[in-house]
Amino acid sequence: MNTRAVVPTRPAEPEVEPEGQEGYIVTEGKKRGATRDVRPEAAYDRYYTVLRVHAGDAILTDNWHTNQVLDHARNNFEGVTFAMRTLEAWGAMIENDQRAYYTAGGRIWVMDLEPSEGKKK
Repeated sequence: MNTRAVVPTRPAEPEVEPEGQEGYIVTEGKKRGATRDVRPEAAYDRYYTVLRVHAGDAILTDNWHTNQVLDHARNNFEGVTFAMRTLEAWGAMIENDQRAYYTAGGRIWVMDLEPSEGKKK
C-alpha cells in the first residue's frame, strides 16, 4: 500500500478568461432557433433586391435534388428585397453590391443583387 502524499511539482496556472465574441449573433435563420454570425458592418439600413439566383460558372447535373434546391432558392429569393443583415443571417455571403453567394443543398448558388432604397411593400 502506497501512503505517500502527492505533492504538485509546479504551481497551478491561473485560468484564462475566454475571449469576447467577435460576430453578432442573430436568432433568425433557416431553422427555428438557428443562429448565424453577422458582421458588424452588415447594416440594417442597406437593402438589396435579388434579381436572379443561378449556379454561376458551375455545370449542374440535371437531377431531382438539384432542380428542387434551385427552384426553392429562386422562388424564395428572386424579386424580393432584403436587408443586408437578413441575407447574412440566412447564410448568404455578400461579395459586393452586385453579387452574393448562398449555400443550399450542398451547392453554392450565386445571387445577382441590386441596391434598393428600402423594403418594397
